[in-house]
Amino acid sequence: MGRALLGLLIAVWLAGAATLGFAERLHLIIPAGPGGGLDATARALGNALIDSGLDDAVSYENRSGGGGGKAMAYFVANASTLDNTLLVNSAPLIVRSLQGLFPHSFRDLTPIAGLIADPGVIAVRADSPISNWQEAVALLQDRNTRTFVGGGSVKGSLDHITLSLLAQAEGIDPRSVRYLAYDGGAKAQLALLSGEVDLMVSGLGETLAAQRAGSIRILGVTNSVSTSAAIQSFVSQGVDVVFYNWRGVFAPSGMSADDAQRLQDQLIAVSQTAAWQQQLERYGWQPMLLPGARFSDYLAQQEAMLGRVMRDLGLIRR
Repeated sequence: MGRALLGLLIAVWLAGAATLGFAERLHLIIPAGPGGGLDATARALGNALIDSGLDDAVSYENRSGGGGGKAMAYFVANASTLDNTLLVNSAPLIVRSLQGLFPHSFRDLTPIAGLIADPGVIAVRADSPISNWQEAVALLQDRNTRTFVGGGSVKGSLDHITLSLLAQAEGIDPRSVRYLAYDGGAKAQLALLSGEVDLMVSGLGETLAAQRAGSIRILGVTNSVSTSAAIQSFVSQGVDVVFYNWRGVFAPSGMSADDAQRLQDQLIAVSQTAAWQQQLERYGWQPMLLPGARFSDYLAQQEAMLGRVMRDLGLIRR
């Protein structure tokens, strides 16, 4: 997009925001603790909004607990009082709803926009004797070897599903894999570096900095194409698994169509800025701009797909 057109888009949004009363600070609620993928998404969005001049200030609130359930319950119960407040969320919203771990779903929110797609990775310590994915598969298949895989979410959640899809593609019963759940990707990475686990499954955005720093090696990524020469997709290694964790933002239920459209326009505008592109490059995220109704349709499709996958893996009842 040209600078003139981008400038016009920003000017139109700012004028409309003032008319509709969006002059107050944008507040982002994060259903997880600091340092994870949701936290990074929220702060990357806030930084891009400020750096591009689309917002003067953004505040953040980490509401962890219950696998995201506490933040959801708060957001739903206080919908009528949450002005200029957005909830950042991701695919586990659908996963935990399907599992019945909390009573709410995306239908209890106003979907504003999908923002990014974060592929999954399998990683090892930099000094690990496991040099590639096929060696990792051989260890996972060896019943005489105790190989542990750490992830930043509970069994049945997204990291575990990513690992299960990869195991299944290699002819391994996912239930035979020793998966250890940690409270967030940062703790899972510490477990990997300390030698508590042999492999780690996580999101690319949470592990890219460690890969660049040389403390871990990524054996594969669930992208459709390789991220770089150093980070090969599983597809390029003959494993037919493409899987992403989407992340997006939601407003409270009951928001007027005009107010929802104004928020959508703001996110469309920021997605075209250099500030947002820098955030995408920093974390290795794939852009996935899905405003409004397109986001709602995508969520319904994801719910159906994840329901099938989780039933096939025995993670929810048929």
